[in-house]
Amino acid sequence: MLRKVILACSVVANLPFLVACTAATVSQNPVAEVMERPNRFTAYPQPGTTYLSFSQAHGFQVNYIGNGRAWLWYPGNSGVVPEEWKTDTIGGTPAICWRHPSGSYNPVTKQTGGGYACQSLVLSQKTIVASLQGDPFNLRSGAVPYRLNRCTAPEAFVFDRSRFGCN
Repeated sequence: MLRKVILACSVVANLPFLVACTAATVSQNPVAEVMERPNRFTAYPQPGTTYLSFSQAHGFQVNYIGNGRAWLWYPGNSGVVPEEWKTDTIGGTPAICWRHPSGSYNPVTKQTGGGYACQSLVLSQKTIVASLQGDPFNLRSGAVPYRLNRCTAPEAFVFDRSRFGCN
């Protein structure tokens, strides 16, 4: 049996850099699993588009992108998380940067909102598994249609459901 081995590395300024690395399989490293995917959404982020992303860490997330603003439907939340976004270049790497409300909390990174947090734009693009034109869930209203289950994507999105899902 052939196992793909990757380097699991620490993260600096929310961008992956080779700092301290250890061997790990792709299934042990959620970032590595995402980076193995083809980049099918190279135009992301495009205002006027709703994106479905998936990672083992967060599960499915829905995000409506406006001009410099966005609205996140995060699993388990009873309301939308309003966001600000911008693209940047950090250390020569294209990045997308998000600012969430100061009272918000990311359960995966254990960080609170308030300031911009940036990550590799390519990494973000590769988390996207589907998109829809416009704001079909009316996320700009601040309300969510229902509490999103991290392991179940909304039916409106068309993608390979057998490929993406919780382990």
